[in-house]
Amino acid sequence: MADIFTVNKAVSDSKTPVLPKNTPIKEKYEGSIRVIEAFNHKSEVNESDYQDELSPDRPFVETINAINQDPRLNLSNETYIQMILGKGLKITAKKESVADMVNEWLETINWDEQLEDALYSYLGCGNMFFEHDPSYSEWIEVPVTTVESIVRDKKGNVKYYLQHVNDQDIKLRPSEVCHFKLTNVAREPFGRGLHHSVLSTYTNPDTGEMFDSPLIQMKKMEDAMPKIFEGHADPTVMFHFADAGEQFIKTQADALKKMRHGSKIVTDKEFDVKIIESAGNSKFEGYIDHIQRDLLEPGSKFPLQFFNAGFTARAASESTDSVLTRKVKRIQSRLANQIKMKIVIPYLQKHGKNVKAKDIQLFFETPQKQEATIADVTTSFRDNLIKRSEARKWFIGNTSININEDDMEDEPPITSVTPTNQLQDTREEPENTSVKDNDTNEKLLEMVNLREELDRAEKRKNTEEILNFIRGLKND
Repeated sequence: MADIFTVNKAVSDSKTPVLPKNTPIKEKYEGSIRVIEAFNHKSEVNESDYQDELSPDRPFVETINAINQDPRLNLSNETYIQMILGKGLKITAKKESVADMVNEWLETINWDEQLEDALYSYLGCGNMFFEHDPSYSEWIEVPVTTVESIVRDKKGNVKYYLQHVNDQDIKLRPSEVCHFKLTNVAREPFGRGLHHSVLSTYTNPDTGEMFDSPLIQMKKMEDAMPKIFEGHADPTVMFHFADAGEQFIKTQADALKKMRHGSKIVTDKEFDVKIIESAGNSKFEGYIDHIQRDLLEPGSKFPLQFFNAGFTARAASESTDSVLTRKVKRIQSRLANQIKMKIVIPYLQKHGKNVKAKDIQLFFETPQKQEATIADVTTSFRDNLIKRSEARKWFIGNTSININEDDMEDEPPITSVTPTNQLQDTREEPENTSVKDNDTNEKLLEMVNLREELDRAEKRKNTEEILNFIRGLKND
């Protein structure tokens, strides 16, 4: 066995084995230490070896086809997209260089157009998928119609997305795909689109009987309507000939079949005509209104009367408009936050920018500017809300009035509400001109007093006072 002792060479002329010298290392104190345990949740989701149980309740391709082929759902989807996008996605950051970097990158990958196209899936199906490279620099939409199922563990963590395309199955890992959900109910693997309820069938839990979705019910009615109208477009006509034999009636029937519109009937028998006719919409109008108003509109999450109602109905729907606006704003907020957390921040971190979520903001800019009129601008200038130069600039840009663009100097407006003791001439004058200044101020005060008298006369609508005022101006 080897000797555990070694010779300490530091001891002069010593061959006696000694223990090795141990030098304690002093560790630098850097503050208190906190141990944070990871959150290990106990709740689980439905786990199954069968991928079909993690598939959407209706294949995405059927949902997309229904939206594209039904005018009401298509109108709802496209209107929501336009309202959500507004003037586009805007980025602000604590550091301007970071915002410029993100804007330049999004413009390079043509993100605005990619997002607009993908929103058809996001709103219609409740899901949209983007595949990205490891650096998060390149993005491409995964067709939602090719995504069939999601496989995840009992904790709800996604193992992979199964894409079926070109007769083959492709497994897409969560590190390669970003999954955006419009909604998420009870931790479902897929989100739900705006038109989920109007496209869903209903099963009676007591009997197992299945009922068609509201859209299918409406389609059946709409399919029957032309047939009903066609059946009543040419009413049944009955001719009755008095004292006519079978051969005579047969001959007349053959002649009536060949008869054209406007033809004359000549017969030696007395006859009368009865027309059997019924209203084609008398039995179905109420049902169609119910399906349209009470099922399709709530199911599409869009008030269709905005486009097909009269002026009175639209004017009475302000509350509905307010609800729609709030819904759009909430979708904008959720989508902007998803883009920030799943796309922008990972991109910045991969490119050496240590940016926190609070340091950058994303939002959709919605145009809400109020159009101004000449009267509005004039009143704003008179009430000191805008400067003289700003008012003249507006008139130059929005009217055909010939205004000298070199004369843009700002001066305080003279109004009846201007305190008379604060009026003063702001123009530069040579020294020793106090007499001239006093004369100017007196004239200004006189003009203000005259203006106040006119305003009071106008308010009282006293014609005599107005005439006296005009006569006084002429005498002056």
